[in-house]
Amino acid sequence: MAAATTLVVAVLAVHIVFVAFEANTANDIVRWFGARAHELCWQFKDVFQPSNAKLDVAVNYGLAALVYLVGGRILVGLIRRLA
Repeated sequence: MAAATTLVVAVLAVHIVFVAFEANTANDIVRWFGARAHELCWQFKDVFQPSNAKLDVAVNYGLAALVYLVGGRILVGLIRRLA
């Protein structure tokens, strides 16, 4: 569970970095991370709506990553207590 949480957070973080540094969106790796991040971000995509597109991605996808991180850590803790 901890590895899955880390993987999800890493995908979201890489997407944020790609957007922040204006990575080539025609690149297959950039597109793959963008598509996975879009799927993983679910309802957090438009929680905040700043006018700057880079800030929009950083805040909303960062919020999703934080929720995954905290939620995953809580679940891992519960599973360890029950095991």
